[in-house]
Amino acid sequence: MKSALPIILTALFCAVLLSGCGTPASACPKIGDKAPDFTLPGIDGINHSLSDYAGKPIVINTWSVSCIECKKEMPYFKEVVEQYGPKGLVFLSINTQDSINTTKNYLSQNGYSFTTLIDLKTVIYQKFCCPKNADPNTFFIGTDGNIKSIKIGSFATKEELVSEVQKLMP
Repeated sequence: MKSALPIILTALFCAVLLSGCGTPASACPKIGDKAPDFTLPGIDGINHSLSDYAGKPIVINTWSVSCIECKKEMPYFKEVVEQYGPKGLVFLSINTQDSINTTKNYLSQNGYSFTTLIDLKTVIYQKFCCPKNADPNTFFIGTDGNIKSIKIGSFATKEELVSEVQKLMP
């Protein structure tokens, strides 16, 4: 039995290596690639798919109520949505950790009326190959459905966010 232990451990190690940690790196979308479609429940009670917004410039932002950096950049998104929403920009706010009620309460208390989706099963992390619980992440998707830019981490200024949004607008 003692001689079988190294074989078992080696087999287990190989199985872990072969299984990977999620989506294979070759399947991870990059700038220029088509954005992967997903469907998530909204706090409005409706399921939303990325494909529902085909042909429009889209900003996707992942966040959670406990994320300090996420909350710092929320006012920037609010201003950008107010400025560019009437011009066709779609903003999908995706809460990755909180319940619908917690999310609704936070948004209401702060005057945010974004289209907000809930992703407690980390679908967005899997589809876009994000490190789990590494919010905020922001993805900029052009009218052609391709990823134009990716921002890992928070925006330091509203101007930084606006610069990326302007590149999307037709």
